[in-house]
Amino acid sequence: MSIFVKHLKNQGYLDNIDLTLCIVGSRQVQEFIDTDYSQQGWEIFAPGLTIYGFDADPKACQERNQQLTQNKVNWTETHIPLAVWNTSGTQTLYCTKHPECSSLYPPNELVINRLEEYAERHKLISTTSVQTTTLDEFFQDKLTSIDFLQLDVQGGELNVLQGGSQLLDNQILMVLVEVSFIELYKNQPLFADVDIYLRNQGFTLLDFGNRWNGRRQGITLMSRQHPGQLVWTDGFYVRDLIRPDQNLGFKTPDNILKLACIADIFMFYDYALELLGYLTLNYGDNHQYNLTDVIINSIQEHPELKNLNIESIPFISKLLKKSHPS
Repeated sequence: MSIFVKHLKNQGYLDNIDLTLCIVGSRQVQEFIDTDYSQQGWEIFAPGLTIYGFDADPKACQERNQQLTQNKVNWTETHIPLAVWNTSGTQTLYCTKHPECSSLYPPNELVINRLEEYAERHKLISTTSVQTTTLDEFFQDKLTSIDFLQLDVQGGELNVLQGGSQLLDNQILMVLVEVSFIELYKNQPLFADVDIYLRNQGFTLLDFGNRWNGRRQGITLMSRQHPGQLVWTDGFYVRDLIRPDQNLGFKTPDNILKLACIADIFMFYDYALELLGYLTLNYGDNHQYNLTDVIINSIQEHPELKNLNIESIPFISKLLKKSHPS
């Protein structure tokens, strides 16, 4: 649940803000309800919200597009039946018993057979050829800028990032990427590989999502501290626009506002607050970016924050003095 976005919307600060999301691996998985993006809070940006979804399964894309039409959503969302990779052409898709575990990397039986649940889910059923594209190629002629990128492609996340290097350099503000700590798929890149690549692109790791562990076959003996083999998680990477050493062409007040909103949606409240404060202190002479009242009202109206001494936050103290000089 966001804290600041609702107030920004109600007071008109988002009227001229268009937000574009790109979801690679957009199949809806029932056990992960957050794959329905309208349930994450993004719909508040409608009608200025655009979502591009990619999935190698044409049926999954067709079902999602039909569902969107039936629901008559007031934003633009389309799901494209293409596999995204670091090259354009054709690749082999390894289809597994659970379709959401299918990958362009083959399952690694030496690893998955030691882990209960994973052995069944990742069991290879068949292979097929799929058409691939790269993010840079797909978006090269489109006028829109991608603000947020989410990747869940079962081991191929680094390949997708490599095929989107131009977007990473010039547009994307935050990346949510699934990362693995063991080779569920043969020769797949692991967390360290993805982390190095994104850091070299100028991104900073904010935090991990839920950690997912695997239980060894037939063994239930585990401690609370170490509940099995660490298998995968999601990493939240941000283009930190307010770092003093970030000299970027897309370091604009609108992009700082967008980044604050994205951070707020994902409940990075401290970072969202820091961004909104920076925006007000540095661009607040323009009323469109003077967010003092939004910041204060958002904090004071939030039930869990009502006892927070907001004046103890240094930049809020500066904002109050700037807005209400003695």
